[in-house]
Amino acid sequence: MSKLTQRELAAQLGLSYATVSRVFNGDARVKEPTRRRVLQEAQRLGFRGHALARALRLKKSFGIGVVATNSVHSYWAEVLAAMETRAREAGYHVIICHREHDSGSAEQVAFLLDREVDALVLAPHPTAEDPRMLCEAIESGKPLLMLNNRLPSFPCHYLGTDSRTGSRKACEYLLELGHRQITFVAGPAGNYTAECRLEGFRAAMDGAALSGPVVRMAGWQERDGEEAADRLLSGTSLPTAILCANDPLAIGVYLSLRRAGVRIPEQVSLVGYSGVRAGELLATPLTTMAQPVEELGRRAAELVLELLEGRHEAWVCEELPDRLLVRASCAPPAAEN
Repeated sequence: MSKLTQRELAAQLGLSYATVSRVFNGDARVKEPTRRRVLQEAQRLGFRGHALARALRLKKSFGIGVVATNSVHSYWAEVLAAMETRAREAGYHVIICHREHDSGSAEQVAFLLDREVDALVLAPHPTAEDPRMLCEAIESGKPLLMLNNRLPSFPCHYLGTDSRTGSRKACEYLLELGHRQITFVAGPAGNYTAECRLEGFRAAMDGAALSGPVVRMAGWQERDGEEAADRLLSGTSLPTAILCANDPLAIGVYLSLRRAGVRIPEQVSLVGYSGVRAGELLATPLTTMAQPVEELGRRAAELVLELLEGRHEAWVCEELPDRLLVRASCAPPAAEN
C-alpha cells in the first residue's frame, strides 16, 4: 500500500494541497476535470490504501492539530492538558506540535495537514509565520483557531484573554498602593498580546495623569527580563514599581534585582502577567495577573468543536477575563526610594 501523502500527491499533479484536499473532502467547488484527474491518479498510485484514507471516507480524522510555543513554564502545559481532556470527552484526539519561540509554524502546520486533522489550533509567532502556509491552512477549509495571540491581517478565529483590561488593572493596583514611578517591561514589538498589555498600562497611567517609561524587549524569556533590569540598574534611579508583560520577564527582572541587592518589595514592587507556577516559588512570591489557563484550554476545544459543527457563521473573537493574584512582591512605596 502506498504511503503517499496528499501533499506529495498534489506535488506530483502540479496542484495545490488545498485543491487535492477539497477533492477528498467532496468539495463541490472543484471542477470536474480536476476532480477526475486527482481521483484517477490517486487510484493508480494506491493512495486510498493509505491508513488515512479510511478517515477520508468518513470525512473525519477525529484529530485536532495544535501548534504551541515550546516553553519550560507551566502555562502551555496546563492549557494543552485542559484542551486535550475536553477534546477526548467529545471523541477527538489532540496532536500537539511545538515551535521554538523565535520561529514560525510552517513545518508543524504542514505535518498536521498531511495527517488530515479536522481542525488546527495555532499559537502564532507575530512576525515569523509564512503567509503562504497560513493561506494554505485557511484554504484547506479546516477551522483555524489562533490561541492567545493573533495575526490581525489574517481572517481566522481567535481565542485569548483580555490583556488590555488585565494590564490596566495590574497598573491600577500599583497606583492604588501609592506608586507614581512605574516602569513597564514590554514584550516584542508587533506582537498582538504584547501591544494589548502595553496599551492597558498606558491607559492606566494616562488616567492618573502620569508618564510611564517603557523598556521594550525583543523576547518573552527570563534572559530578556534580566536584560531589562540591567538597563534599569544602569540608570540614575530605579522606579518604585515594575510591571512586566509576562511572568518569565518578571522572574528575570526579579533575579537581576536580587543579585544587585535590591529588596523586593521594600525598594521595588514587581508584578508579572500570566500566573505561571514558577512565580509562586520565588523567595518573594510574585504578584501576577493570572490567566485562566484551564478555562482557556477547555474553551479552545469547545470552540473548535462548535466550528466543526458549523455553529458559527462569522469570525469568532473571544477574550476571557484575567484576575489579579496579590502576593508578597508588592507593597506601598518606601518613604525614601
